[in-house]
Amino acid sequence: MYEGGSGNPATAADCESYAETIGDPTFPVFADGSRLIVDATPMTQLVHPEMCALTPDMTIISCSSGHGSYKDMLDDIREHAGLE
Repeated sequence: MYEGGSGNPATAADCESYAETIGDPTFPVFADGSRLIVDATPMTQLVHPEMCALTPDMTIISCSSGHGSYKDMLDDIREHAGLE
């Protein structure tokens, strides 16, 4: 999360609240109130949803934005895994 419900930079408390709201997910919810992810990835946070496909060691395979863009990312994952 880069922004909390108040519009201020996200905090650990915002992440905890979000995780509880969505039903205690099995994945981590991180606060990026200083917007470090913008510097570390090709993501801009201007178009939603923006997503990145990651390897198990958290290497970025590809990133995409827009509804339905996950389909291209699934192709990228298959290609990366040698399945295509």
